[in-house]
Parts: sequence; C-alpha cells; structure tokens
Amino acid sequence: MREFKYKAIGGDGALTFGSIDAIDKRDALRKIEKLGLKPVSVKGSENEISGEEQSYGSLKKGGGERVALKLIKKLQQLCGNGGMPVSAALKALSQRALEKSVKNISRELYKDLTEGKTLADSIAKYPDTFDSCTIHLVEAGESTANLGFVFQNIIEYIEARRQLRKTIVSALAYPIFLCTLAMGVVLLFLFFMLPRIKTMMSNLGAGENTPIKMMNAIGDFIMIYAPILALIGGLLALALYFYRKTDSGKLKSDAVFLKIPLIGPMIFDSDVCRFSNLSSTLFDSGVNTTETFRLAEKSIKNSDMRNRFQQFRTAVNDGAPISAALQRFKLLGDEDLDLISVGERTGSLVNGFSEINKSHSDSLNRRIKISTAALGGLALGMAFLLVLIFAMGIVLSILGLSQSLIPQ
Repeated sequence: MREFKYKAIGGDGALTFGSIDAIDKRDALRKIEKLGLKPVSVKGSENEISGEEQSYGSLKKGGGERVALKLIKKLQQLCGNGGMPVSAALKALSQRALEKSVKNISRELYKDLTEGKTLADSIAKYPDTFDSCTIHLVEAGESTANLGFVFQNIIEYIEARRQLRKTIVSALAYPIFLCTLAMGVVLLFLFFMLPRIKTMMSNLGAGENTPIKMMNAIGDFIMIYAPILALIGGLLALALYFYRKTDSGKLKSDAVFLKIPLIGPMIFDSDVCRFSNLSSTLFDSGVNTTETFRLAEKSIKNSDMRNRFQQFRTAVNDGAPISAALQRFKLLGDEDLDLISVGERTGSLVNGFSEINKSHSDSLNRRIKISTAALGGLALGMAFLLVLIFAMGIVLSILGLSQSLIPQ
C-alpha cells in the first residue's frame, strides 16, 4: 500500500485536504469518492514510487523465476484450492504478502487487471520472470476458465526446470574443480619449478630429458598458441552471434546444432519436452487441437524444429492425422508416434503427450549425466596425465643430476 495525498471538495463545497492508503492512484480515487468527496488532485509519495519502479525494473531485468514460483504457488492456494477470483487474490497478495517482491508484482498485475488486461498479457510484461510456456499456459487457463489446474501444472513445470538446472550445476562442479586443479598444477610446475630445474641442469651440464621437453612444449602452447586460439574462437563466436541475428542464419545454425553428437539430441529432447508438456496440459484443460498446437509451437526454442512444427500444424489443420504429420516432419520417434496413434484412436491425446514428455525428460537427464560424467573423466584424465608428465620430468631430472655428480 502507498500513501496518497489528496485535495477534494466535500458535499458542502468546502475544500478538504487529507491522505489515504491505496494500491495505486486509481484505487485512491475510488476510495476518496466512497468518502463522499470529489477529488481535485491526488499525488503519491515520490520516494515510494521511485522504490516501486526500481523493484519492478529489477523483476523485468532478470532473476525472477523464484518470484514467479512463489507467486504462482500463492495463486494456486487462493484460486485453485480457495476458489477466489484471480483479481481478488492478487489484490490480497498486494496488501498482505510477506515477501516484498511478490507483493510488488502482485500490485502491478492487479493494476493491469483493473484496467481490463488479461493475466497472460500482464505477466508477459515480465519476460525474465515468466517464460513463454508459463504465459501460454495462463492464456489457455483463462480461455477455458480452468486456471487452478493450470497453476498446478506451472508449479510442476518450474520446479522440474529448477531441479534440472540444479542437477547440471552439481554435475559440472566436480569437472570444473578438476580442471581448475589441473590448471593450478600446470602453472605451478611451468612458472615455479621448471625454470629452477632447467637452471640446475644447465649449470651441471645435464641435458633435458623427454618429459622436460614436453613440459616446455606445454608452456609454449599456453603462452603463445592458447591466446591466439582463444582470440580466433572469440572472433568465430562473435561472427556466429551476428549470423544468428538473421532469420536464415538462425535457421541454418539451429539445424547444424541438431546434428552435433550429444548436443543435438539434448536440444531435441528439450524442445520435445516443452511442446509435449504444454500440449498435454492444454488438451487436459479442454483447449481444441488448433489452439493447442498454436500455443505449443511458441514454446519451441530451436528455429529448425519450430519451422517443422509450423509445417506439421498446417498439415493437421488441413486434415492430416496428427501421428502421420509428426512422422512426416520428423518431430517424434517411432515409439512416441505409437502413443499418439493410440491417443487418436481413443480420442484422448493427454496421456500420449504426457508419456512423451516423461520419456524425453528422462532421456534428457540421462544425456546430461553422460555428458557431465564424460567431461569429468576427461578432466580427471588430463589432470593425471599432466601430473604424471611433470612428476616424471622431476624424477628423471633428479636422476640425471645425481648421475652427473657421481665421479666417473
């Protein structure tokens, strides 16, 4: 709530000054009129407005997934379980929510609803808080008057995504530690121990052994060639970035990404999970086939897959069977197509798309574990190899020095 100072005319025509707590200026005007006053001017606190704008700006700039999850959970409790209208739930949260970020965004969403906007249009103002899948699910829930069910699905979707991200981070922590450790060992030997060993061997007239030569080569690579390769890599990444700014460049590069081993299947699984999960939820909410696939298409990130999905959607609208169209444009495998075929025969596609989402989610998790395990093994192997080379270089250098000191 904010404090608004007002100037109004009373029933007796006298000018009245005062202040009132309200959600926004519109709410303040309504409250003043309820007091039997005719508002002349209403002004809010400059500091409070500045603080709110800063808070809303931070929500739009990023880091808002946690806020989205907390807000949707509150709406599920009030609207899904409690049967409260969304506008009333947002108004209550804007007044009584304990967390400031939830309170602020609830106030802004409630303001939009009072101005006649839909909840989907309102949350679309915060793209870094509510992603496209969440927006489309809310849109479908509003069109079918089934927001309670949709809120529960959004909660499961966000929690699954957060869990996947946590799994990836935890799986990458060990390889990153090993790579850091290996790099530390390399730098220690190259810039601290190796110069001293070479100086001692040179003073005693001993030659460099093979491990020492390998260490020199590694040092030359790190000091000379690694920066050049990094520069070339940076320039290529920059060129790819601008190339993907064009529609044709993004389409062609996304098609190439799908063919890269391990990375391509993970991209494919991720997009299949998104559109199958959204399709299952929309069908379960009573949305028709045309609208379901129109919304599901927007959840696909890879432009090559989205292009194929557009062609699939056109074919289905022209009367083609869903399973045949999916097979024609290579959007699903044979086992998945069997599930869709069964759904078409039984008249319910909910279970089919739900099972597809589950199977590809499991496949995505499995591929991520394999990738991180391979990366961890590679990092461990490189660290072991480097330590072995340096250890052999030190041992052989010591043996060479001891032999040179023995009288012949």
